[in-house]
Amino acid sequence: MAKAFSIGDHKLMTSRMIMLPLACFAAMMFLGIQASAHATDVVHFTSAVLPPSPFKLRQAKAQGKELKQEPGFPLWGHLSKPDGTGPFPAVVLMHGCFGIHLTHARWASLLNELGYVTLILDSFRPRSVFNVCKTFPFWYPFWITLPAASPAVRALDAHGALAYLQGLLFVDPTRIGVIGWAHGGISALEAVRIYGITDRLPQLFKAAIAFYPYCLSDRSFDLPILILMGEADDRALLSLCQDLQARSLNGSASIELVAYPGAYHDFDVVELQQGLSVEGADGRTHWYKYDKEAHEDAIERVKSFLAEHLSRR
Repeated sequence: MAKAFSIGDHKLMTSRMIMLPLACFAAMMFLGIQASAHATDVVHFTSAVLPPSPFKLRQAKAQGKELKQEPGFPLWGHLSKPDGTGPFPAVVLMHGCFGIHLTHARWASLLNELGYVTLILDSFRPRSVFNVCKTFPFWYPFWITLPAASPAVRALDAHGALAYLQGLLFVDPTRIGVIGWAHGGISALEAVRIYGITDRLPQLFKAAIAFYPYCLSDRSFDLPILILMGEADDRALLSLCQDLQARSLNGSASIELVAYPGAYHDFDVVELQQGLSVEGADGRTHWYKYDKEAHEDAIERVKSFLAEHLSRR
């Protein structure tokens, strides 16, 4: 049964630890999705672009200039849909620091069976980024710069995917959510927070789910949020998400936080039955491991959360 706890000391790694290089793990996952993706089309669209701020508009007007809209960044994703004509609710899926892998294809297939259109958004390969697990710390100060594939940049990607889905005849444009894993979880939360980089964009998501994100407690939201964490995760700390939830109870939208005792990072990645040691940006190693009980509970929680918040009203 899931409950919230403070994270204890990391368990000692045993002789059963699988020490795979990061690149090999990512390559394995990428090959897996190519083999298993079902009824999926590769689609092309662009990231969202922020409109000029009121200050820039006033400045341009005073100078007699006309501001031109900058083009969005070219992206692609994997689109799949349920049988029928719709219109269906839809979900944007945002991968973690390894990029797209088989887990996301499995989640997409499950959601398709439940009646949702899915778009697995690829933020890395269009930018010639392989992964950011080692080179991009979760605590990166987004407000200082916007490097390639940062959570703030990926928030604009998510809104580009949202706009693309809203233009499809078989998608209900008023019932679109976003789900992110790890680095994608941070990005999903950035895409829906109040006063964030996407605050001036017209399109709105209806709900968001984040799997084991690195929570930043100064964020505020005005839509339903579900966060799923492993209690033993030493990469994305439960205590930070507890701080975020506590803050949300004082005026922001309600955040549902679920913590699984004994579960680690990537608890829904079936391939990690034996666990995997991964080096992070700070030089420390982190333990990633599948947890069947946590995974099965997460599936049920995702089902009920989306049914509640993306259903027809």
